[in-house]
Amino acid sequence: MANPKKDTKKRATQWVVCVFVLSFVLSMFMSWSSSVALASVGIAVASITVLLLVFLGILFDILGVAVTSAEMAPLVSMASRKVRGAKQALWMLQNADRVSSVCNDVVGDICGVVSGSAGATLAVRIVELTQGTTTFAVGIWVSAFIAALTVGGKAFGKRIAIKRSRDIILFAGCVAAFFNGKTQRR
Repeated sequence: MANPKKDTKKRATQWVVCVFVLSFVLSMFMSWSSSVALASVGIAVASITVLLLVFLGILFDILGVAVTSAEMAPLVSMASRKVRGAKQALWMLQNADRVSSVCNDVVGDICGVVSGSAGATLAVRIVELTQGTTTFAVGIWVSAFIAALTVGGKAFGKRIAIKRSRDIILFAGCVAAFFNGKTQRR
């Protein structure tokens, strides 16, 4: 007979390894793609890239908070009525610890790190353009702006995530159902 404590420990270890590998691969991909994208672009495109990374981190933070604060009963009712996305939203709630971990820790933290390195590239572009400023001063201003935007955006987003958790989870479920439907039709 299997030992339930051993099985739980084994699943927990597998989850940690999975998160590590996912973080590593996703971080490499995002760092590489942002480095390639920012290698020869101007300040406007570099700024938009940084803002997109910050926004993506905020968006996933909102989803991570929403999944931990949503109530299951309304989604069970919606799933029984076959509301599009409710089944996927219910799955997210049933796996809230893992969904939250991926959204907040994996995607959110990686976006924070990559937006910081993209910000460094942006600072270099600004210094190249202005030629009279120091990299040190511009780097501090850019990193402070990115940090303030990220933290402020996440603080604002948490409020929304808690108040509108069901709607956010249902929307995420609809997105998942859309992509799930696309892959099943092939």
